[in-house]
Amino acid sequence: MKDLILFFLLVLSIATNAQDSLKQKANAEYDRLLIGINISPDYCNRILNSSSSGIFYSDFISTRDNIETYKIGYTYGINICYNISKKVGFEAGLQYSTKGYSTKELTFVFGDMIDPRFGFDYGPAPDSPVISTSQFKSLKFIYNYNYLDIPVRAIFNFGRNKIHFISSIGVTTNILINSTSTSDSKYEDGSIIRTTQKQPYDYKTFGLSPTFSLGADYKISNKIKLTAEPTIRYGLLNIINAPITANLWSVGFNVGCYYALN
Repeated sequence: MKDLILFFLLVLSIATNAQDSLKQKANAEYDRLLIGINISPDYCNRILNSSSSGIFYSDFISTRDNIETYKIGYTYGINICYNISKKVGFEAGLQYSTKGYSTKELTFVFGDMIDPRFGFDYGPAPDSPVISTSQFKSLKFIYNYNYLDIPVRAIFNFGRNKIHFISSIGVTTNILINSTSTSDSKYEDGSIIRTTQKQPYDYKTFGLSPTFSLGADYKISNKIKLTAEPTIRYGLLNIINAPITANLWSVGFNVGCYYALN
């Protein structure tokens, strides 16, 4: 009987050790390779700077800062992530983004069309399709810069549960596709006439944007996880060679969905 009890305790000890080993192995496992998609609404703006000194340039920058403001842009694309451990991974992707800035709503005051000979205000012709300037309310310009982005970043994971805190640092190569300007003319009756055209300036086709993010991911199954990361991007290179130029920046809320390939 004593030998039987010793044998039972020995088997129990081996089984317990085996379960602990399996548990440790399971805890050590992590998704090595993932593919994902992301989309980010972005708050976009620019920082003006000048290669020339003088009061004219500083006053011109100050004037533009008073009438120009942010625009809403976006970034979306596909990414490949490779984790070298449970805590560190590297990611590269191919994305499309629109950046830029806009003016505030600019209002104008127009004088009446006075006949210099008789002093009469004739107004528009009855059959004229042109809207009278007296009906004009405001004008706003939106400057868009559309890029093909190639982001590369290192990702750091913290946590042991389904929810992990993550942070990342990297750099994005920006390749300019086109640049456009859109004008929104608003009238007293509430109508808006929008016109978009290509900008005539020789903007740089290449840019570099350091990026930083801090957020979390949530694993909803063995293969799928969701991520949410507030992200900052800043253009190191100015957008044009000119006496007054700009560096584009954006702050976005990047949301992604990843699928584990192995």
